[in-house]
Amino acid sequence: MKKTMLFAIVLALPTMILIARTANAIKIDQETEKTEEAKSAFLEIVDLWYDQKFDELYARFAYKHGGKMSKEKFINRMAAEKKRLACCWQKVQDIKVKLSSSHQATVSAKLGFEDQANNAVYVATEIPLYLKDDHWKVRAQDILSAAPDLTKHKSKKKK
Repeated sequence: MKKTMLFAIVLALPTMILIARTANAIKIDQETEKTEEAKSAFLEIVDLWYDQKFDELYARFAYKHGGKMSKEKFINRMAAEKKRLACCWQKVQDIKVKLSSSHQATVSAKLGFEDQANNAVYVATEIPLYLKDDHWKVRAQDILSAAPDLTKHKSKKKK
C-alpha cells in the first residue's frame, strides 16, 4: 500500500509541476499582452495629441462624466498652447509600462515638445492609464499636467 501511494505521488508530482508552470506562463503572457495594449494605447493618445485631434483625444478620457472640464474647454486649452509635441522620434522616448492592476497601468516616458522657435524641450512624465470598457484611457488632467508651461485655469472671482 505504501509503495502504491509513493508510486502515485511520484507520478502526480511532475504533472502538478507542469500544470503550475503552464499556469504561470499563461499569467505572464496575459500581463505581457496587457502591457503591450497599454503601450499601444499610450502611443495612440500621443499621436492624437501631436496631430491636434483634440476631439478624438477627449474621447479617450476616463472619467469624463462629472468632470470639471468640458470638451470645448479642453479643445480650447490645447489649441492655445504655445508648445506642442515634437515630430517623429522626438515626440516620445524611453517608454516603460508598469501594470498596477489588471485595470490600471502607469506609463513612464520622455515627451518632446517644440516651442514657437522649434526648440525642443523634453519632459519626463508618468501618466496613469485606466482600462475602461476594454480600452485604455487617460485622465484629462494627466494630459494637461504633462505639457510644460501650461496656462493654469483661472477661476472667476466673485465681486
